[in-house]
Amino acid sequence: MSRAFQRPATPFGPGHRGVDLLGSPAGPVLAAAAGTVSFAGPVAGRGVVTIGHGAVRTTYEPLQPAVTAGAVVRAGDLLGWLSAGHPGCPTTTCLHWGLLRGVEYLDPLDSFRRITPRLLALRRG
Repeated sequence: MSRAFQRPATPFGPGHRGVDLLGSPAGPVLAAAAGTVSFAGPVAGRGVVTIGHGAVRTTYEPLQPAVTAGAVVRAGDLLGWLSAGHPGCPTTTCLHWGLLRGVEYLDPLDSFRRITPRLLALRRG
């Protein structure tokens, strides 16, 4: 990861509304979860894909989309190819991955299920 999520104190305040993940130019960008593509196209000169997953939606940028609005995707399906030029990326290429519920930005890394480790007693004989 290149840059972590930083929740803004107010809806229009400063922060980082997603995470930046290091990548390779033209590398594949895959759907994090199943859903329906609600947007695929340019925003401020960068390619963006947004997927609705019921109550939440994920965003991916900058990329060259391989999907169109209305497409149904499964987790791991190809969304497009990573483009260079994300502002603040320490290398040539980073994927900005966002997660929203309504208008509230969430940390997408929190969507991964974390399992608390448990030690099990050894059974003898």
